[in-house]
Parts: sequence; structure tokens; C-alpha cells
Amino acid sequence: QPIIKMVWNAYNSILHRFPVPTEMVTSGVLWFSGDILAQLLERRFDAGGDAAAISGGAPSSAGSGTGIATSTCSAGVATPPDWNRARIQTIYAALIWAPFGHYWYQWLDKTAHSITLPGTRKFVGVKLFLEMILLHPIGLTAFFVSVGLLGGEKLSGILVQLRKDFFPSLMLEYALWTPFDLAMFSFIPVRHQLLVVNTICLIESVMLSYIKSNGISLPGHESHDDDNKNEKAKKE
Repeated sequence: QPIIKMVWNAYNSILHRFPVPTEMVTSGVLWFSGDILAQLLERRFDAGGDAAAISGGAPSSAGSGTGIATSTCSAGVATPPDWNRARIQTIYAALIWAPFGHYWYQWLDKTAHSITLPGTRKFVGVKLFLEMILLHPIGLTAFFVSVGLLGGEKLSGILVQLRKDFFPSLMLEYALWTPFDLAMFSFIPVRHQLLVVNTICLIESVMLSYIKSNGISLPGHESHDDDNKNEKAKKE
């Protein structure tokens, strides 16, 4: 406990002196970790699919990427992580998300103060409402566009994925963040909110990294695998 307290005090001291650079570093580290974890999960899913195909005598189907390659297992040999993909996620988190998030939560707090009294349910409600209608849609769009461009994708391809994956991804964002936002706005000081957000972003980055590379499929929505199959059928 003394060591944890010492580290926490040191972090707060650095955060107070250099808020944006500190948040850029923590964001980059957590999103990098999230992408590596996402790749490990993808690799396990792919390995499980290959094993099932071998035992059942049917060909397997792995998720297809959209400009950023995913890690897979081949012939039972694990491939190393896709460091370029992790680098892109880290650049986005450190250089785009972290500065934006720093000023967003400051603006959000000032705006909520101008509307109602702090510490009230209305105060928390205002923040949650603004998060849902502004931050999540804008942040999700920025993620797909920024990571896509950094990965060398064409804008037309990014727009295609946005049309297919934006709405289901946004619904997952709301499901993930609403309870955390309610707790955070009720109990966490503004200067620590981005740290809390980035910690939860470790989970979110796993989700978004997987969706960016593999797409997402909900009832009534075609997955990227389905798109590839349809495209092959048209060519045949």
C-alpha cells in the first residue's frame, strides 16, 4: 500500500505539472495494451476455428481486415503480434484521443456547471446526455477515419466500413459506457476522469480494434466475411 500510494502521489504530481503529456502517455500505453490483447483474442478465435475445421473436415473462415492486418495462427504456429497495427492504435490514442479527451472533460464540466448545480442528478444527467450525443458519435467517427488513414486505407473504404459498422459499434459504446459514465460523473474528480476513461478504454480498445480489423455483425447486418463471400460469388 505505501508503494501504491507513493506511485499515485507521483502520478498526481506529474499530472498537475504536465497534464496533457501525462495523459498522452497513459492513453498510448493503455490503447497499445488493448490492441495487443485484441490480437491475442483474435488469434485464439482463429486457432479454435482452424481446429474445428480440421476435426470436422470443413474449411475454416477467418475474419477479414479492412486495411489493417490481423494476427492469425498458421499450421499451429503462433505468429508474432502485428506491431504496425498496435503502433497505429497507439498513435491515435496518444496524439488524437488524449489531447481531445483532456479538453473535452474540462469543457463538459464547465458546461454542466453553467446549466445546473454540481452534485445533483441533473448535473450528472447533463454530462451523460452530452457524452451520448456528442463524444461517442464524434469519437467513434474519428477512430475509424484516423486509424484507417494511418493504416493506408482509402477514404472510400473507410466510408464503406463506417456505413456498415458505425451504428452497431455505437450501440456497443452506449452499452459499455453508460454505467461507467454515471459512476464517474458522480464520484471522480475532473482531473482524474481521463485516467478512468483510459482504463476503461483498455476494454474499449480491444472491442474497437477487433471491429476495425474484422467488422461487426448484428441481426440484419452483413459481416465482413459475408461481404467477401458475396464478392467472390459475383466474380464467379
